Amino acid sequence: MQPDEPPLSPRDEGPPDAPGVGEDVCGACHGTGTVEGQRCSVCNGTGKVLQGIGGG
Repeated sequence: MQPDEPPLSPRDEGPPDAPGVGEDVCGACHGTGTVEGQRCSVCNGTGKVLQGIGGG
């Protein structure tokens, strides 16, 4: 990860520029960034997570 890139959220599977990684909606907050009025701890309030895609 480069110094100017944002930190990864707790459930991110890799940095945004890594091959085979894509953005997805957070399953915990369903993209809202909050759970029960608090910042989502899974996506760190972004509503998005980075998931491994493809491959096999």
